Amino acid sequence: MQFTKPIQVWLHKALDEDGEAGYHAWVFPYLGFATWAETEPHVLEKIPQKLLDYLQFRYQHDFPPQDVSSPSGQAQVEVVERVIGNEILFSPDYKPATPQFVDETIALLHATRTELLEAISELADAVLDWDPPYRRFPSWARWRTIRQILAHLANTETHYYLSCIGINTEISPASENAPWQEHLSRHREATMEALHTLKTSHNLARIRFYDDGAWSVRKALRRLVWHERLHTKSIRRIIKDYWAQRDNLAA
Repeated sequence: MQFTKPIQVWLHKALDEDGEAGYHAWVFPYLGFATWAETEPHVLEKIPQKLLDYLQFRYQHDFPPQDVSSPSGQAQVEVVERVIGNEILFSPDYKPATPQFVDETIALLHATRTELLEAISELADAVLDWDPPYRRFPSWARWRTIRQILAHLANTETHYYLSCIGINTEISPASENAPWQEHLSRHREATMEALHTLKTSHNLARIRFYDDGAWSVRKALRRLVWHERLHTKSIRRIIKDYWAQRDNLAA
């Protein structure tokens, strides 16, 4: 499959040299899609295949098809905006979200959660608590094991993305020592309740500026979808690496 028209990209150059310096490429017509690489040429090269993977994810979860067909030719990628810094807004992030945008976020979060649970539902404690030998990992990030990642996912939804747009939930932060099923369920329930309330809000922009960046509803929603997909992929890699190192030890 190929794209019928050039893929428009919003490019974010992150400056955090301790783990995340590089380029995040977002394609805004595809909610929650982004990919990353250390250099701009590399990230632009990755976009067509990564975006097709995202569209396959949508297809598997019965979302309406988007503008893809099968003509011959090389997919074109064009950068429409570049921003530099940490937690920066793109121009489209300033626009108010719509109730339909919120609905799509809710539906995509149901799909990402389905894939996450399929990946982790049968994992033994030994896999959940294995510390992988990461090639690169931020020193400030506390989520190395799968169990820690699951607590991080729950907390990021309720205590970071939502709070950055002024939505404060009453739920306590998840502890990685608690059963992961419990906090994934409780924090997702709080997130969904907040999103359904947000849909009827008179302020669907909620642009807020902080010392360390800026947030809006559109940014928070795209990040919610992207974040769970990102960590589900990471968890699948950890599981694969765990069994590979077990096989190597047994050999």
